[in-house]
Amino acid sequence: MRLLYLWPLLALVAFVAGQSTVKCPNPRVRKAWSTFSQTEKDTYIDAVSLAMKNGLHQRFVEIHMDPPSEREAHACMFIYWHRAFLLAYENMLRSLGTQFACVTIPFWDYPRLGANFAGRQCRSMLDCSDLLKDFGGSLPRGRNGARTYAVSGVSFQSDNCVSSRMTQNFCESTAAFNAKKCIGCMPRNDWSKVAVPPEVSLLSMYNSILGNGNPTLATASSGIQYGAHNNVHGFLSSVMGTFASPADPVFYAHHAMVDAMHTIYYDCVVRKAAIKDPTRDSRTWSSCRNYVGKTISPSDDIMMQVSGKNGRMTSVWKLDNNPLYTYFKDLPRQYIGYADTLRIDKHQYQYTFEGTTLAGMNTQCYRFKATSLLLAEESTGYPSQAPVYGMSGDTKQCVAKQANWMAEATALASKNYKDPSDVNNQVQMMLCVYYNECLGGVFDYSDTFKENFRAVVKPPCRQIIDDLARNDCVIGVEGWEKVLLKSYTCNSPSSDFA
Repeated sequence: MRLLYLWPLLALVAFVAGQSTVKCPNPRVRKAWSTFSQTEKDTYIDAVSLAMKNGLHQRFVEIHMDPPSEREAHACMFIYWHRAFLLAYENMLRSLGTQFACVTIPFWDYPRLGANFAGRQCRSMLDCSDLLKDFGGSLPRGRNGARTYAVSGVSFQSDNCVSSRMTQNFCESTAAFNAKKCIGCMPRNDWSKVAVPPEVSLLSMYNSILGNGNPTLATASSGIQYGAHNNVHGFLSSVMGTFASPADPVFYAHHAMVDAMHTIYYDCVVRKAAIKDPTRDSRTWSSCRNYVGKTISPSDDIMMQVSGKNGRMTSVWKLDNNPLYTYFKDLPRQYIGYADTLRIDKHQYQYTFEGTTLAGMNTQCYRFKATSLLLAEESTGYPSQAPVYGMSGDTKQCVAKQANWMAEATALASKNYKDPSDVNNQVQMMLCVYYNECLGGVFDYSDTFKENFRAVVKPPCRQIIDDLARNDCVIGVEGWEKVLLKSYTCNSPSSDFA
């Protein structure tokens, strides 16, 4: 028990010492994992592994599992709640030693993932993602089938359990940590058997953030949450398919991408507008009811609870003897304090999209077109717009292929549709049909995931395919199939993931 009382003090001393001896960029800068140097990758992996070894990583899982906290995390304050959560986790990683003092959480470059899969450069989530491989990868299902695991009290099925440099110190609960009986591996499904969902494509991400007219915080948040966010959780499944998902380090890179999507929305929609009161503007505030049925107001404290005396759940900001208190104490307690990442006091941060296909979207906003992706290489004949640095030749080809198709499909749809949102919708339907007929299919979530995440909204592409099948909508662009097949092959429907 003495460790529980001494650890917060020791962590605080390390945190202060680390900050005082190492000068880090201010604001902090988060970037894509694909742009990390090997040294940066090693440092981040070691930080997460040490956080598990010290028993701190698991405590964040328990916050996310607390029912009142989780209810607020996955409602209208989805973006702001997780922004605070990730900042505190990042603070914790930085406290672990001077070598980690400037660590930032990487984001998972989804458009890169989507472009490679759509271009048939790879065949699965694992095959298409260096991040998943670097984070320990996955293993095939054992001979005896899937096993049942439990993390923070929630049970789930998993193909296997991965012990890697990053996950070898994982502990499934604070009780297991105190008893020194940690599982020492991360439950994961076999990601080599999992397709990449169309919702992570550049087009899908643009549409979820900016593609539908005049976005608000509510529309952008729901587009992000019910699009790329839910699909990645559902496709990876295992612990990632439960609210114990912060157990897997992939969660933080996933949510950093989610967070980065909101910053694109903010830069394009909010930052250039003269908003006088962010608490009264639909572009920065949205209301819903919390766990006890009270409408959340801008003056309310964020619901993030930890276990206190006698197991009573208490706000992490009010329990100064809890090991996590020091990482939250200087963060804003109210949601509105997280509207702008550049105005979070000394915890301000930003994203750099250099080396990703998101760079053009972030700077061009509504003027963003597929042609802005084309690579600045004279040999290709492509225009020099928003060059993509640091990509392998194969990835560049996939991105260029994606750009060519998007540009031609957009131009074709523009002949029949004048409203940009209508054009985007038509091209989105084309993409969904391509995934459904040529890349193994477009599916609904499993019943287990629907129950775990209370997912009542279908994946966007699944909804589109269902609507097309019922003739509730049509692709009103003649010749779109020929345009698609100029860039992509579809010899026969794939059965890889059926």
